[in-house]
Amino acid sequence: MRQSVEQFAAELDELLPQLQCQRCGYPTCADFAEAIVRGRCRPNRCDPGGSRVLDDLNHLTGGTDAHLDPAYDTPSLPEAVIIEESECIGCTLCIKACPVDAIIGAAKLMHTVLSGDCTGCELCLPVCPVDCIHPIKINKKESVLFQESLLARASVHRAHFRRRQARLGGSQKPRKTDNRLTREKTIADSVARIRGKREKMRESPVSDEKATTL
Repeated sequence: MRQSVEQFAAELDELLPQLQCQRCGYPTCADFAEAIVRGRCRPNRCDPGGSRVLDDLNHLTGGTDAHLDPAYDTPSLPEAVIIEESECIGCTLCIKACPVDAIIGAAKLMHTVLSGDCTGCELCLPVCPVDCIHPIKINKKESVLFQESLLARASVHRAHFRRRQARLGGSQKPRKTDNRLTREKTIADSVARIRGKREKMRESPVSDEKATTL
């Protein structure tokens, strides 16, 4: 019995790392899998999966690609990111960009990354207006350590992504989708708020207890 496009795409999706990193050029791992099945792209674009995932995809699709497409091949990748919390302005742009809800916080408040949930997709990096997000645990992607980490966390990442999709109505937006004017206003307000706090800290008098010289 011949498989449907949806069934075959679902099989390929199971082989992918579920980072939802968009490094392949598609919004989600599932979209990449469907594009392969429909012949829209070759299976040699999964950057984090490297040769391991390429071999698996070749096995199912009958593909013959020996290497990743150079345009989608990065030697080393992070397993997660961190936020320099002292520099965070609380703009929420990274929260909106995260495909697995691994960043928590609220507007005008400090944000933080749940390292165990972070996929290392780095989609939050380009949207941060103050560059306070940094990749960590950078490894050679073909290393056993990195690939074992992907395998161990794939099911959890998939579950978190699907939960977020259900909450948002099933759409995953590409990076940098915020309205430009709205984003600029958000950033300006956040920067002004932080500057105001710092000015108050500089102007506040030293307490008598600290100022007293014994």
